[in-house]
Amino acid sequence: MIAVAGLVPAVTASSANAATTGIFSDTLKPKTGADSDRVPVELGIRFTPRASGTVTSLQYYQGSQSKGVKTATLWSSDGKVIARETFAPSSQVGWRTVPLRKPVKLTAGKTYTASYQAPKGGYAVTERDLTSHKVVNGFALTPNAGVYRYGKTGKMPTSTYRGSNYLVDIVYAPTGATVAPAPKPTATSSAAPKPTTAPKPTQTTAPKPTPTQTTAPEPTPTTSPVTPAKPTTPPTAAGCIGAPNTPGGADPWGGCWPGPQNTGYPQGLAGDTRKPVSLTTYTGPTTIRSCGVVIDSKVVNSTIIIEAGNGTTSKSTPCVTIRNSLVKGVIYSEKASYGPVLIEDTEVSPPDLPWWENIGRSNFFAYRVNSHGGEGVIKCDTNCEAKDNWVHGMELGGSYHYNAFGGNGTNNFRIEHNYASCGDWSKVSSDRTGDAGCSAVIGFYGDYAPIQNITIHRNFLASSFDTSAAGQHTQAAYCLNPGYYPGKPYPDTKNITVTDNVFARGGSGKCGVYGPTNSLNARGEPNGNVWSGNRYSDGTAIARVEE
Repeated sequence: MIAVAGLVPAVTASSANAATTGIFSDTLKPKTGADSDRVPVELGIRFTPRASGTVTSLQYYQGSQSKGVKTATLWSSDGKVIARETFAPSSQVGWRTVPLRKPVKLTAGKTYTASYQAPKGGYAVTERDLTSHKVVNGFALTPNAGVYRYGKTGKMPTSTYRGSNYLVDIVYAPTGATVAPAPKPTATSSAAPKPTTAPKPTQTTAPKPTPTQTTAPEPTPTTSPVTPAKPTTPPTAAGCIGAPNTPGGADPWGGCWPGPQNTGYPQGLAGDTRKPVSLTTYTGPTTIRSCGVVIDSKVVNSTIIIEAGNGTTSKSTPCVTIRNSLVKGVIYSEKASYGPVLIEDTEVSPPDLPWWENIGRSNFFAYRVNSHGGEGVIKCDTNCEAKDNWVHGMELGGSYHYNAFGGNGTNNFRIEHNYASCGDWSKVSSDRTGDAGCSAVIGFYGDYAPIQNITIHRNFLASSFDTSAAGQHTQAAYCLNPGYYPGKPYPDTKNITVTDNVFARGGSGKCGVYGPTNSLNARGEPNGNVWSGNRYSDGTAIARVEE
């Protein structure tokens, strides 16, 4: 992309030298001219130039409903503002080009982000456009290079959604190119805006479709994490820590619930039957493109992305194994053809909200994992198992709709003997907006595919920790949403088995704000669904709920 005429301020086609370039074609148009979001959001593109050069302007596509856009920013990979310009808003649909008062030099091989703030949403977007690695006009784009962050935060966008392209670009002159100077802009520069206080959230009952991964900024190494792990068969009640029906405490079947002494990497805590490990810093690849990788007893200071598969779907034939480790990011295997990924005795703890699930999304097997921070959720599209895990203490932020386990179109997911909570927030992010909160502790929603072939057995579910006027809207509407959801593209369920699960009463007295569970399926349409033995933690049976 070089320039577009008729915009204020703008580089006209006649004033941009042919030696300049950009990431995208100057004829590129969005498939969706105005997204339905109507909340403040920063939208951008993450890119790596293959040749050093100079950015002379920033560009974005002005959507028909993206009102009041007046700020564009260039960021370094660590989230620092390199350049920021303000300009007069416009309602003219099309590409806008914003000259920088002082051109910025970029270094080949380093990653940068260009973005703009859409204060009222309504932005232009093309979904599934940036799903794979590509090199375009001399710029490398990683999978899911289109990024966003909700709120007027003044922070670099890092979240992604389904490979979306938000149509943000730059005008770039590789080193050695001769470029005519840009006309003096009428806009004024501004310092980074002070983060604003997010509006008070409202109760949410359905999750927003989940985005795909972004690369999280690498945190500094540490060897003092929070928790340890446990054997596939729970230890005897003699090894339980704390009161019954608490993390690590006795379960109703003679074992212990997952908790601090039996999930995560082994640390030798009281009640732990595993051999403690000493962690060293992981220095291998964080994007894994070949099978055979084993990460054992490591501190991983970034997200792990798996893009390799061996054609099997069994935990006994893993393509990638992660065990006895602390991962300060997410573990992500998107396609059904990737994996299997075996994750056991590991702590997963993202440092912030870089994107959605802590573990996802296909062909993975998670055992004795302590998942906390970030968005928390262990999420499945197809062929997954999660057993003896502890999911808790998420970070409340953005406009996220949280679950501890779930999916937005799921086939073949076994969720067994996990301790799962949602609403016991460990941190409230500065970019929290009015739509942030729990949907369900375990929640399935037929947004992209049917909800089918799911087993939910002997789990502990907890929410409604805060039922005050200020906190109730952030708690789970229902502790379980098994997938029947009229109004979704795939509203019905098939072969959902929900047996012997324990629901905490919580502050609401019924686990969720509105109840323990909503409908398993429409009345008279069982579709192989089973509901049996589910009860509150005080032993009271919970009847099958139907519409």
